[in-house]
Amino acid sequence: MSRRTQAGSRDLFDAPIPGDVLSALGKLGIEIVGEDSENWRIPCPAHLARKGKEDRNPSCYVHKDTGVFLCFSCDFRGPFVRLAEEIRGEGEDDAVQWVSDQGVIDRAVRLLAGETYARKREAEEEVTESHLALFTDPPAKALAAKRVSPEAARRFEILWDPRRKYWIFPVRDEHGRLLGWQEKSKGHFKNHPQGMQKGDSLFGLQALEGDEGVLVESPIDTAVLWTNGIAGGLAAYGAILTPRQFNILSGRLSRLVDAHDNDGDGKRERRKVYDHFLGTGLIVRYFDYGDLAAKDPGEMTAEQTRAAYDSAYHPMMRRLATYGRR
Repeated sequence: MSRRTQAGSRDLFDAPIPGDVLSALGKLGIEIVGEDSENWRIPCPAHLARKGKEDRNPSCYVHKDTGVFLCFSCDFRGPFVRLAEEIRGEGEDDAVQWVSDQGVIDRAVRLLAGETYARKREAEEEVTESHLALFTDPPAKALAAKRVSPEAARRFEILWDPRRKYWIFPVRDEHGRLLGWQEKSKGHFKNHPQGMQKGDSLFGLQALEGDEGVLVESPIDTAVLWTNGIAGGLAAYGAILTPRQFNILSGRLSRLVDAHDNDGDGKRERRKVYDHFLGTGLIVRYFDYGDLAAKDPGEMTAEQTRAAYDSAYHPMMRRLATYGRR
């Protein structure tokens, strides 16, 4: 009989892995709503039971190779068989049999051979510095629309695809090696190559000086901050930080101003950042959006951005100050 973890799911080494995780998700009727280099993002199937409402802002991630999943919102997690059990509703033995019918042996052989999804994509689409020669400096009009100075764009190596009019954000690991790039425009977003490990670094890391950082979600906001006189911008390429990104922050910084987006996801993730570093010696303060309706620094004036940075606060100190006024 397979071992059980304290969380109630099967031991990860015992649980069968479907031969093709993406195909298995499709057979279970699970919609793919996004992806990164290592994971598929899906609506959490246990959200209604756990939270009392449907998952309308999915943050449940399924690893492309192992099928292990985690919902960052309701903490539903485990090996793929638990996901199958939740969807099929026929119990654990049924789920194990169903997953075992999805080409488990072939998948095990490929994993033992090291043929992971990300590694396969990397081998197929290796990039070099010469690829960046296809791009140019962003035009003055595009920079002005984003409130970014040419100096800030050069500092953060922000480029432009003149043919398709896309912003280009090179992605480098912590040692400066080019992994690929993100291309963005209104209504368009794409990582190149598809298997890029952007979670291995933070945008702006090569421009970092000193031991204080300002964490944002979008790469362009690092240049917005710099244009407004605020150094240390680091972008996580989204709201959720990977374990590797947490490690990089702890190894490089002693102080961090968290400027996650001013929305529900951003507020939830900044709390996770604060909790992660609590007691580690790295001091985390929150960028003070106040009563502004702005979603991120890119939607703020220079004066508002500077004021929000200067007023960055320690959440515990603010709670104590509020309590003292009662």
